[in-house]
Amino acid sequence: MRIMLVLALLAVVSFSGAYASPSPEVMMNRPSMISPHGGGTGGLGPARPMADVIKDATLPGYPNKKIGDAFEKYGYFKEKHWYETRGAAGNFYVDFRGSSPTGWFDFKGRRAGIAEKGVVLKFVIYPSGEYGIVMASKTVQTKDGKTTAYPIPDIKGVVDAIYANKKLDL
Repeated sequence: MRIMLVLALLAVVSFSGAYASPSPEVMMNRPSMISPHGGGTGGLGPARPMADVIKDATLPGYPNKKIGDAFEKYGYFKEKHWYETRGAAGNFYVDFRGSSPTGWFDFKGRRAGIAEKGVVLKFVIYPSGEYGIVMASKTVQTKDGKTTAYPIPDIKGVVDAIYANKKLDL
């Protein structure tokens, strides 16, 4: 009798747990969650590049525009590139690098030997599916090819400028 009671109790608990937790589809459609497995291939083909997954996602403060649309349409960068790597802890890192050559009338920059200025934004996708921007850097490349990066403490200000298509003060 006790065994039947335990089995019945176990069945009730497992069914209530299944109905109480949201389905994976609901979890992946939250604004701050994406699939860390490349988005819906289910083992039926090659996984999507993580850069594409980030481009198709939205940031919490900007639900009406995909990340890729905002960054690709930003008009003040001549060069735009996406790079991805995988960390040892299972995190994926996607870097957006945007840059522009020193302008003709940027006499101060030209005298300093600066060939190009830009920004690097580092996105992270955790194994749980949560994602976000974890770092922003200003980059300066000199004419001899040396690149130096400086951290930007105001990540939100950089993202706001990109989404509003306003010039960044680099």
